[in-house]
Amino acid sequence: GFNALGSSVGVAARANVRVQDLEYVQFHPTALYLPDQARFLLTEALRGEGAVLRNADGEAFARRYHDDGELAPRDIVARAVFSEAQNTNDLV
Repeated sequence: GFNALGSSVGVAARANVRVQDLEYVQFHPTALYLPDQARFLLTEALRGEGAVLRNADGEAFARRYHDDGELAPRDIVARAVFSEAQNTNDLV
């Protein structure tokens, strides 16, 4: 089935296909994670209405990465989410 994991780009790169302009590929940085449940995307409108991104320790973290916090540009939010997942050694 369809996925948004970047696996198609990975397959192409492993086949020595030249990939470029990947910064223009759009993705969605936030999903809901519940153990043993399928993940699903959370609309960015939630953050626009005041939802707060929290790491595995329950700490709000977005403002550590950008003054606009949860309303920062999508690429910054995605890097922040990834960084927090790496720092807490857990899913965010």
